Amino acid sequence: MGNSKTNYTVPFAIMSFLLFLLGFVTWINNILVPFMKIQFNITESQAQLVSAAFFGAYIISIPVGGMVKKVGYKMSVIIGSIIVAIGCAIFVPALNIGYGMVLAGLFVTAIGVVILQVAANPYVIALGTPETSSSRLTLAMAINSLAAVLAPIIGGYILDSSGDSVVVNEQLAKTLFITLSAIAVGTAALLYFMHLPDIEGDEDSSDAAKGRSAWSYPQVVLGFIAIGMYMGLEVGVGNYFLNYVEYNVAGKSMDFASKILGFYPLGFFFGRVIGAGLLKKYEPTKVLLVNSVICVALLATFFITKGSAFSIWPLIAQGLFLSIMWSVLFDLSMKDVPASAAKQASGIICTGVVFTGMWMVIMGKVVENSTMTFNGAEVTNYGSAYAFFFLFYAYIIFFALKGAKIRRNA
Repeated sequence: MGNSKTNYTVPFAIMSFLLFLLGFVTWINNILVPFMKIQFNITESQAQLVSAAFFGAYIISIPVGGMVKKVGYKMSVIIGSIIVAIGCAIFVPALNIGYGMVLAGLFVTAIGVVILQVAANPYVIALGTPETSSSRLTLAMAINSLAAVLAPIIGGYILDSSGDSVVVNEQLAKTLFITLSAIAVGTAALLYFMHLPDIEGDEDSSDAAKGRSAWSYPQVVLGFIAIGMYMGLEVGVGNYFLNYVEYNVAGKSMDFASKILGFYPLGFFFGRVIGAGLLKKYEPTKVLLVNSVICVALLATFFITKGSAFSIWPLIAQGLFLSIMWSVLFDLSMKDVPASAAKQASGIICTGVVFTGMWMVIMGKVVENSTMTFNGAEVTNYGSAYAFFFLFYAYIIFFALKGAKIRRNA
């Protein structure tokens, strides 16, 4: 782990910016789902392939962990930034070629995001003492949340709700991805000329620890599943929110929904800033448990009030309490994992994100086959997708109570 006497302000700021970049690229998917549905006239489950293509790239997280171990953190984030730039550039002509090409561009972009994710998270954890690692990663993820706030606001201009119709601004979508590509190239160039300190303790002195695979640590495997469940929550709220408000809430439009959705990641920002302080005082497992229980109560409130204008807010409010979950789940999963296995463990844990695409497609299928009476007519019941959240929260509560505490001695 890092030496406490070393000043890690600059590398922490660099990694925080990278988390900002990958956060924006990730959260823009919430806008792309309804955008693609209109642009290519496809079904709900087909539109959810946006999430499947993007988050499916996390299947390479384990080999990426091996790459990070071989080439180091700095070269890894440079490579990741360049791949993000290439993927964003592909998106521009892809809009005129076809939906399959768009998905290919998103998949390439996601490969770069995966590399940044696998490299940045353990690096931030190592920049200081183990006792404050959850707090440190939560603070870095607060910067990530700022990008999440901006993404739906900027992306909202791509969709315009006029009366009963929703139109898309294709040129603005292209401009957005050209800009993202340029920022990613500039980031890679800047990183190439900057110094990132090596983290001490890259290799563990214990021969037993050196010989162990990261898969042999129960907390890593259980954390891998927990991340998959958590991502269903984080992404699921936004992916179905716009259509839920447009088609299942009286008097509200998709334009209104895209603006209101910005409050969801804003909750992540404030939650992570507050959480960074709370995690210095309280055990991460207890904070995780309390937040999960509150989210279950909010989810129950949503279903009780579903269809009303009030029901929007229990969905949005979950962001405040979901905010600390990624960093706490990741950190708890890495506890007691030696440095020699840390990069592989990071790859395994990040692979859990792959579940996201699967969840979104399954939820999309459920939505397609679920209807409700709205203003005297049968309409698609987009709120039905959120029933899956009870399963996701149940596992995270198990992880907080039991899973994170399971250890196997060397």
